[in-house]
Amino acid sequence: MVSITPLTILIEFIPALIVALFYLVFFRERRNRLIEAFVIMMAVKVFTFFLLNIWLAGTSGLPSYFTPAVNPGDLYWILITDFVFHFTYALQDFLTWIMVSFVAVIFGQLVLIAKLALQDPLKRKFSNLIKRLTGKEPETDEYSGLGDRLDHIHFEGVEPQPLDPEVQERAWRESWKDYLIIGLVTILPSIPVYMSGGIGPYVQGVLIFLTWIYRFGYPGSNRIAKGAGLRLGDRNLGDEMMQGVLGWFFRLNLLWSLFTIGLDVIRGIQTGTLGSLVGYYAIGLAFAFPPIVFVILIFPLAEDFSVLLYKRIFDSIRRFREKAQAFDWSDAVKNVISAVASGGLVTGAFVGAVMMVCLHFSFTQMGVFALLPRMVDSVVVTLLNNAPNNGVLIAPIIWTLMMLLIPFASMILLGVLGRYILRRTGYGKEGFAFFSALTVAFAVWFLLPGMDYLLLVGPTPARVASHVFFRLRPIISPPIQADYLLRVAYQFIVFVPIYIATVLFILYFFEFREKWQVSKGEKTGPLLSVHQKDVTDTVLMFFGGVFASLIGVYFIGAIMDPGLLEGYIITLFNEIGAADGLEAVLEAFVLSSSGSIFPIIAEHNVIRTLLMLLVGPVFWSAILWLVALQKESEQRKIGIASIVGIFAAAGLAYLWTFRDASLGLFQPNSWPWGFAAQLGLRAAIIYAVLLAIYLLAFLVRGFYGSEGSVWWVPLTATLIAMEYFVYDDQFVLIALIVLPLILTAGYMVATKNPGDPLLNYIRFSLMSLAISEVLSTALILGGLSAIYLNAPNGGLIIFLASILPHAIIEIPAFLLAAAISIRIARNLSPLVMQENWEEFPSKTRELLGDMRTWRSYVLIVFFLLLASVIEAYVTPIVVMMARTL
Repeated sequence: MVSITPLTILIEFIPALIVALFYLVFFRERRNRLIEAFVIMMAVKVFTFFLLNIWLAGTSGLPSYFTPAVNPGDLYWILITDFVFHFTYALQDFLTWIMVSFVAVIFGQLVLIAKLALQDPLKRKFSNLIKRLTGKEPETDEYSGLGDRLDHIHFEGVEPQPLDPEVQERAWRESWKDYLIIGLVTILPSIPVYMSGGIGPYVQGVLIFLTWIYRFGYPGSNRIAKGAGLRLGDRNLGDEMMQGVLGWFFRLNLLWSLFTIGLDVIRGIQTGTLGSLVGYYAIGLAFAFPPIVFVILIFPLAEDFSVLLYKRIFDSIRRFREKAQAFDWSDAVKNVISAVASGGLVTGAFVGAVMMVCLHFSFTQMGVFALLPRMVDSVVVTLLNNAPNNGVLIAPIIWTLMMLLIPFASMILLGVLGRYILRRTGYGKEGFAFFSALTVAFAVWFLLPGMDYLLLVGPTPARVASHVFFRLRPIISPPIQADYLLRVAYQFIVFVPIYIATVLFILYFFEFREKWQVSKGEKTGPLLSVHQKDVTDTVLMFFGGVFASLIGVYFIGAIMDPGLLEGYIITLFNEIGAADGLEAVLEAFVLSSSGSIFPIIAEHNVIRTLLMLLVGPVFWSAILWLVALQKESEQRKIGIASIVGIFAAAGLAYLWTFRDASLGLFQPNSWPWGFAAQLGLRAAIIYAVLLAIYLLAFLVRGFYGSEGSVWWVPLTATLIAMEYFVYDDQFVLIALIVLPLILTAGYMVATKNPGDPLLNYIRFSLMSLAISEVLSTALILGGLSAIYLNAPNGGLIIFLASILPHAIIEIPAFLLAAAISIRIARNLSPLVMQENWEEFPSKTRELLGDMRTWRSYVLIVFFLLLASVIEAYVTPIVVMMARTL
């Protein structure tokens, strides 16, 4: 057994602590019991899976020449991969138990029909037979048959709001004992499944899942009936069904447990292994007990969602003829089409992500271009079992974790996409979840054959200085052809139901979350409400720009040197995308320390998107506050002083930089510490002092009275000026000041609008940065495509290979950010046209202070980070592959 060091315990708890901290920071005002259950599950699995498997392992499974020493760069990746492993494994269990809860609903329908059609009539006949023999009057339930009984069933426990904390608290309080009893009475019969290591990991995985269904699926179905308040006339069917579980099911498993123990004792006496029986059961209990904890955590929270599904399925069965006659085939077909299309879209993302991960691994570790998991998994397994050090383990562990994470990420993506679609169409959630999930499951099974891996684990030693700790490394078990039938069974018994249940749970969650927000008077929707017109205008602007630049540059290239034209476009591209100012210093530092361009790409994209949302509204709020609002004398002085401070700081930064350059303290033309970077550094120092003064005044005055609110003007104005110098950002200045002149002139000529040019200028300036980002991206994509169209040696293919892998994600994310920026500008435009300057700053603060805006921004940043990973690690390989064509 491997010794558990204090550092091992600390390292293994870090992922759960990070998620808990994230929850406390971002959800401190809105308690979410589902996230709490997930955090607790992560913490419990530290003991019941990670530390337990480290402790039980006899050896690491690594070769004798393995060196545990870890350098700082490898430690960074070890901690990241360990976090991803903990998070993904807990997510897998969380969604699996949600699925078991929903599968219990199907069991519940079968159990209910069996009870009404067979058990109750047979029980009544036997009872009446006894009564006739004893001379008593036979009884009847006054129902003519199964259909009549179904018609008279009603529900008294369906909660209208499953997300109500009081409802969740009551569900947990009323059900946890039932689940505990069910789990404990079935724990001993399930131990042999966990301890049967000789049957192979694939068979064992299937059997463990079926054991979960037996232990909690069937009993849970009766608990759901009880929670639904299922009644037939005066009879409480739910209580009767649950009593059956706590009666015959309890006694059956108790007898089975005694039989199992007795059989093991006899076998131990016969074989002389009685002494090891205690250890056998201790380890078996360590594996079989945690599911009870997870069921107690999750089933009560999912119970009311399961009750809802239970009732909907029951109503469909009971009123089958009525529903069949009133069935709207048109809506059903549209729902199926939208579900299949959504499934196809998510399948494309799924397959694309897997191919990118495989391509990166195959090129960096094998020196070849491979796109499918089966082309690289043998090398992954070899490295995981024979790596000489922790550094070599990083790449195969990342590949393995991605094969585990991508399926669950696609499930969540499909659920979120379904919510977006169904919110607009109003079609059935259950049908959408079924057909969309089935589409993804079938498509992935055939497009990525052999990806249905099972996960094994092995302890891995690591030494930092003199401190040693252990972690679990994931090890894949590739399927073999002999297990084909088991693989098919696993696919359609486990994988497909998890997909369907996850999508359906997400759809239910968002439905009731919105209802809960409405009931509490909160703004609905987790994200900012971007109108369809905003998205449509942004998309049309982009593709119109691509088409116009494609045609325009193609014809201009016929009369102008294409190389010169390419230089102009690349200059524009460098102005937008190349690092400059202090950002260039950051790029040089990152490249020299890590060799990866990812941090620079990610930082640049995140800042660009943030500027799109903020600069226009904040800039004009400050300007209008300074020049158009009625202010008290002190406020006027603060405004004037802030403007003077900004220009004085800029002048001081220039003089300081010129002085140091003239003294030879730096070379103005050197890279990265050229004149722009040196100016940015000095401007940042000076503006940081101003910001500290303004921030202190803002906090102090705001604490003593409302006058403190005036200090937001110098704060924001100074931040904008600081950004200009730090990034040497000419593009934002041109987009904010010059482009609105062109847009205003074009708008007034095209519409023959006699309106006030200044008001139209302000209106366009609010959204001009978003417009310039969209049009410049379109010009680069369309213009360079036109130039490379006739270039020799596959120039167009190589160019597209250098753009499309990450642009597939990056461009939609930028377009969404632009649409949000345009929506904010359009919400402010009526105040501009009405010249309502008094409300403009407060309206800006309201829009930018809306948490939905920042949740939208976080979502966009997530996709931009994903695109940055692809651009840094996958796109260069795709370009090299394109050069070989």
